[in-house]
Amino acid sequence: MNLPVKPTHTQTDAARPPGQCRPAARGRHHGGLVSRLDLVTLKLFVAIVEEQSINRAAEREFIAPSAVSKRIADLEHATQTQLLIRHRKGVEPTVAGLAMLNHARTMLRNLAELESEMFDYADGVRGNVRMLASESALFGYFPDALKTFTGLYPEIRIDLAAATSAASVQAVTDGATDIGIFWGDVPAPHLKVVPCYSDRLVAVVPAGHPLAAHEAVRYVDVLDHEMVEQEATSALQALLLRQAAELGITPRTHVRVEGYDAVCRMVQAGLGVGIVPHSYAVRLSPQAGVVALGLLENWVDRHYKVCVRDLEQQPVATRLMFQHLTGGT
Repeated sequence: MNLPVKPTHTQTDAARPPGQCRPAARGRHHGGLVSRLDLVTLKLFVAIVEEQSINRAAEREFIAPSAVSKRIADLEHATQTQLLIRHRKGVEPTVAGLAMLNHARTMLRNLAELESEMFDYADGVRGNVRMLASESALFGYFPDALKTFTGLYPEIRIDLAAATSAASVQAVTDGATDIGIFWGDVPAPHLKVVPCYSDRLVAVVPAGHPLAAHEAVRYVDVLDHEMVEQEATSALQALLLRQAAELGITPRTHVRVEGYDAVCRMVQAGLGVGIVPHSYAVRLSPQAGVVALGLLENWVDRHYKVCVRDLEQQPVATRLMFQHLTGGT
């Protein structure tokens, strides 16, 4: 009587489609793979897949082809999975091999970033931080903040430019800048946003203007006079128009300019009343011919925020700047 032959492991493996993982042995526990992996083998595996050849990978990594083959065989034994398909033209990864490739590249990239970051700490932090902020922040907040930061980290270069709040947030979202300072209700989805500092709006009028005799005025009184507007995309201009609309008043204006300096120059020339941040107004010289007045409104306080994308993934220099601006948050 001919009894059925029980398939051997070799026969069952041959019938399995290439790249399909061998079923886990009953009772086998996952884990322990990390202790059997090494970075040299992972780097060789990446090179083999990229070169599509063990020999070319060996030449690229300056190691004997036999040693490369041995490491890959040990890797497949450790994972109990076929990672490469060998054929006459070279090699190609199995489905499991593609997964290994993705993880290997991630591990090697993370190691390179760790090495770079440790080097930064060991040799004094270096780097470059790009920032966008409103004009008022440039004048009122950043001079002192950057003075202390550069004292702590003199090797970090800072690129700082002015932009509207909306433009700053969009630039951070797009990756065009590292850190943005903004105020108002600008949506910042998917960004880390932390309060930064506060400022207050004031009215500026020419010396000798009817309002100049007052220390503070209501916005409705300001709207009785010709105004100097700011650019239409400005968050401040949007706020002023919204508040005027709530009062049922359309501001009278013949001049629209960009920037607080330009507003004050127009006010100095007698072309109207301007609204600027207090931090900017206090830097006007007594000879400027412009008087700053308080605004008796509950909306004049502006609370600024700092935003960054994927803080944990940012370079050391960017993370240090963000922590400095937010008090270590």
